[in-house]
Amino acid sequence: MSKRTAVIVGATGSIGRELVPIVAGSPHYGKIVIMHRRPTQFATLPKIEERVVDFTKLASAPSVGATTVFCCIGTTQKKAGSTEAFQKVDRDVPVTLARWAAANGVSTFVVISSVGADAHSKSVYLRTKGEMEEGVARAGVPSTYILRPSLLDGEREEFRLAEQIGNRALAVINPLMVGLLKRYRSVRTQTVAGAMLACGEKGDPGLHIVECETIQDLGS
Repeated sequence: MSKRTAVIVGATGSIGRELVPIVAGSPHYGKIVIMHRRPTQFATLPKIEERVVDFTKLASAPSVGATTVFCCIGTTQKKAGSTEAFQKVDRDVPVTLARWAAANGVSTFVVISSVGADAHSKSVYLRTKGEMEEGVARAGVPSTYILRPSLLDGEREEFRLAEQIGNRALAVINPLMVGLLKRYRSVRTQTVAGAMLACGEKGDPGLHIVECETIQDLGS
């Protein structure tokens, strides 16, 4: 079996940091290309090749012969500084990346969205995620997986008080959330990364919306 080449965008985020080592450890992938705005701590690891990319010129980035692209890039409005800057990261980069992937023969695209994503939502966050999903779906990658995790439980570079409080509360009520409520359970970043890898390895044709309860099952 020939080894696949994976591209990972968002490698230094809370999910990306979990994803890189498990993709590197997968027997399906012989090479991992990290596309980032600046050098990362992963550059010296086996299988890893790093490409420093200007994301404003992502559409013209050269092909790397990838079979699978994993996109886990994301920010917040507070960190980005404005709604427009937030949307450029959380909507425009994934859509441009998906179009780049389609143009360069990538067979599978896996991207992180959010539970409740809706292009018509009054919430800027959920609307942005919904618009991203629509753009990615139209890009034309043969196998496309859109993962919709709920509140993320894991290590972050920056401290987020509201998220910490939310995670503590959900740790208590998570076991009580059954049926349709299961998709709103908090989910470990490591679990999301595991689900991304599982989707990338499956690569079934078509568009697949992966809700949080399925993420829990795939990534466990």
